[in-house]
Amino acid sequence: MFAASATPAHSSIFDQDDREYVSLVEGSPYSPVGVVTHGVLLYTFTTGFLVDDCHVLTSPAAFGYGQALLGKRAKFQAGFGTPQFASTKGTVVAAGPYGRDRTMKERYERGGGRWVLLRLDQCLGARLGHVALKTGPFSPYEFRDLKSAGYPARRSRKNGITIDPSCRIISGMGTIWNDDCATLKGDAGDPIFRISGSGTKSQIEVYAMQAYGFTPGVPVPLTAGLENQAIPMSLIAPQIEPYLSANGQRRAGESNKLGSQRADAVPHIGPGVGAPSNRPLLDTSLGETNR
Repeated sequence: MFAASATPAHSSIFDQDDREYVSLVEGSPYSPVGVVTHGVLLYTFTTGFLVDDCHVLTSPAAFGYGQALLGKRAKFQAGFGTPQFASTKGTVVAAGPYGRDRTMKERYERGGGRWVLLRLDQCLGARLGHVALKTGPFSPYEFRDLKSAGYPARRSRKNGITIDPSCRIISGMGTIWNDDCATLKGDAGDPIFRISGSGTKSQIEVYAMQAYGFTPGVPVPLTAGLENQAIPMSLIAPQIEPYLSANGQRRAGESNKLGSQRADAVPHIGPGVGAPSNRPLLDTSLGETNR
């Protein structure tokens, strides 16, 4: 039984639904992306992805509101329909500060705290690989031809992972990046990325993670104020770095020293929802739970 979580009314696909299945093969850059499930008879799930050999980054949507997250248990599965399929449980070891969003202003101010880090009981990175975190500095062209990947509801996992093959980061506001990547139920936690390298040496470089998943609706034209929202890795990476293995994670093209950048510092390359927020970044203390 799947438990739906309440979210504001929203259109989650813009212009046309061009999502496609991609079959996983050994060494696929998509192998580190999987599903995080919380609960048994009554369960919720999100997308999650390996950020090093033993840790998965995902959305707290799988856990619901009003709960202390640290110590919560969940299951991570990846490699569906392939010999690489793997499943293990994990424990929440860090989480961003967040709460229920009652207004769009609250969403932009606090949405950047919608992340959870799981430490897996069985490390899977050596088998499945892991992503790289892209945290800047950025140039405008980088945000115009991105992809997103996940395992949303009403899509068969046996057919492969679901990819939005062409989407964009449009603008930044507060702790959130506005994007036009498809996001339905189960897509909270989707990585938004480019692929670097080629063949068996290719790797996902993650710029942001989808913050919310929405009930499916009819695709609509992209309109200012209706964009989907994502959390930039530039906010999350400095907070999870102490938990990651020294040789398991390095941000794409950068040194070992992690920095932070305002979410609204992204170059404005499309229609946005308004002026960038001057509010502070999300609390950078690690291990903080819901407020």
